[in-house]
Amino acid sequence: MRSTSALALMMASLAVGALSACGDDKTDNTPDAGTNTDGGTSSGNGKCPASAYICENFDQGENGWRQPDEEHNATIAIDGSRTRSGSGAVHVVTEAGHNEEPYGAEEDPQAIAHLRKNIPQFGTKLYTRAYVYLNRSSPEGVMGTYFILFSPKEGDFGGIELQALPNGGFALDNWTGIGTGWNYQDQDPVVVKVLPNRWTCIEWGVERASATADTGHAMAWADGQLAYDFPNVGMRPFTEFAVGYGFVHPKGDSASETWIDDLVVAPERIGCE
Repeated sequence: MRSTSALALMMASLAVGALSACGDDKTDNTPDAGTNTDGGTSSGNGKCPASAYICENFDQGENGWRQPDEEHNATIAIDGSRTRSGSGAVHVVTEAGHNEEPYGAEEDPQAIAHLRKNIPQFGTKLYTRAYVYLNRSSPEGVMGTYFILFSPKEGDFGGIELQALPNGGFALDNWTGIGTGWNYQDQDPVVVKVLPNRWTCIEWGVERASATADTGHAMAWADGQLAYDFPNVGMRPFTEFAVGYGFVHPKGDSASETWIDDLVVAPERIGCE
């Protein structure tokens, strides 16, 4: 389930932006480093480590986040309609009735929106932690996209996405052109799930053996439990990070409402609060 060229062009058009400073009033910026038994190095307290590239509770509005250059039948804003902490959270609403089938029948069948920022070029490890509130599971046969790592660099173009499955599990969409493409195998039955109508701590870890390795792996956790470890993931010098929700390949049942709060992106695992 590769992202469309429209999304790729949107991400490629980014100028270098300023990184957000840690602003969460629950953050003390002091890492309590330790090794986590589920893989990766964790700060251990779920708060913002000193190494964080992004630490955001969205209480300062857009705060350097960039809106999409194009709209894809969805709205995204930072507001106070539902928050996990503080006064703000990312709020995404996707429209109903958009269907990519039959192919070409709708000019823009997507229903998706993300905010994005620049991050330092990916080396060997990158971890994301956010709290996500879905008003529903993904529609049958459709994947929702939480996070995107992307490289617009000529000759190193491509990205990877952490996605939601209808059964509450995770998928990994790899459109780097390297390694395994769309990956969700061997998750039946799904034990570790993201359930709707509650805040879930979602973590995404991306690792490779060296800063020049062209493949690696990506892990996903829900509420601190390892859900899946995706192998043979293509790697690029990722410099863009996007957060939001929606469907690149909807099948008519495309209405959803999602909130995301307390986001951290860092070169070490953050953990849940």
